[in-house]
Amino acid sequence: MGTVRRDGKWTLEKDQEGVYAICERGDLRARIITDDYEPQGLLDDVTTDMMTETIEVRSFPEAEQEFQRYIEDAESGGFW
Repeated sequence: MGTVRRDGKWTLEKDQEGVYAICERGDLRARIITDDYEPQGLLDDVTTDMMTETIEVRSFPEAEQEFQRYIEDAESGGFW
């Protein structure tokens, strides 16, 4: 759907209602799911993707906070 936040090489992309992707230079690193997300069926449920970290929050402002926290952890060597 589009980029909603950008911080250097990091972007927060809205995939669908209530689903946001944290991307580093276009590569998916994690997903943030808000209470607005309603799965349309088992095959459409993004929470079943075991290869991508999923962070659950209540609202978009909390998603923005998690985006910043994720970047800070990744940049400080907290991941990989």
